Amino acid sequence: MSVALIVGTPKGAAILTSKDRRNWEREFVLRGWPVTASARDDRGRTYIAVNSPNFGVALFSSDDLKSWKQLEAAPRYRLEDRGNPEHHRLIAKEDFAGLLKGGGRFVDQIWTLHWAHGALWAGVSEAGLFVSRDRGQSWQPIDGFNQQPGREGWAPGFGGLGAHTILSDANNPNRMWVGVSAAGFFRTDDGGKTWNPKNKGVNPAVDNAPATTGQCVHSVTHDPRNANVMFRQEHRGVHRSDDGGDSWQVIEDGLPVTELSDGHHCSFGFPSTIDLKSGQVFVVPLDGDNFRFPRGGQLAVYRTKNGRTWEALSKGLPANCFTAVLRGSLAADQMDPGGLYFGTASGVIYGSDSLGESWREVASGLPRIMSVEAYAN
Repeated sequence: MSVALIVGTPKGAAILTSKDRRNWEREFVLRGWPVTASARDDRGRTYIAVNSPNFGVALFSSDDLKSWKQLEAAPRYRLEDRGNPEHHRLIAKEDFAGLLKGGGRFVDQIWTLHWAHGALWAGVSEAGLFVSRDRGQSWQPIDGFNQQPGREGWAPGFGGLGAHTILSDANNPNRMWVGVSAAGFFRTDDGGKTWNPKNKGVNPAVDNAPATTGQCVHSVTHDPRNANVMFRQEHRGVHRSDDGGDSWQVIEDGLPVTELSDGHHCSFGFPSTIDLKSGQVFVVPLDGDNFRFPRGGQLAVYRTKNGRTWEALSKGLPANCFTAVLRGSLAADQMDPGGLYFGTASGVIYGSDSLGESWREVASGLPRIMSVEAYAN
């Protein structure tokens, strides 16, 4: 079985394909478009999200990874929707057309795409959730999330208000989760009509009054078939939930713990992913929110087999490495044995066909890598 990687960069998408996960062919497509996310549906069609300060967001689709067609529709807010002023301030440098001057709410980036239960979902910035039930031909806003009570108090992260994580429950189509930086993690149990914050146990939440905003969740992963067990890479540490996000516990045994700029000690990082067959979970720690490069310059992926303790996997990865790995840039191919892939902010892709036991360079010379997705063919 072969595998394809869709690598999103500010200048286009690298399409990497391999029949043996050792020898790779590369094409660079959608040149000039910043590529931010991808997903594949149940028919094998691949979707790529792009954005441009000149042309706005758009989606392309392909059935063969060679020819790409731009879809006519993309997620859009209503004209009357009002935006977050702080988000506007943070992204104003990209607002060449002056769209934000009127105070409206605009989709300036598609952070993630997620296929589940016959629908294509999009998490966007300014933070919102949209769905297409006709394979991207039209998009509808999820008003229960986009008009969430209290969202006027949501605080943007460094890159603005981004809905970057969407998770689903394979056994219950009415149950989904969305992660927003820096507002927190939310769950719906009624098909998107209402959403509740799920941050209990994540600093600075307290047991009797879990924070509803200000939680800078970086990524969350789980097995949709066992959706209650979740792993969360937060700005302030790595956590596990066994009740679908109702409560969280710190699990950092074996992870490098660093001091953040505010003095808090935790394991800081961005991406996370899971190998569904083995249940093993992977994260890429960085040396705090000040430096944001690997501890001591040793690039390493950390793995947990039991969901509690972690081990470093660095065979084949460089020392004296001072780049970063962004939240969307770690993926598993779900093959047997499992393959893992991640990209760095300095444009290098590393891959493993042994669940991280050893690594090799797959590609280099790419622009800053914003997303990596792996698809078995």
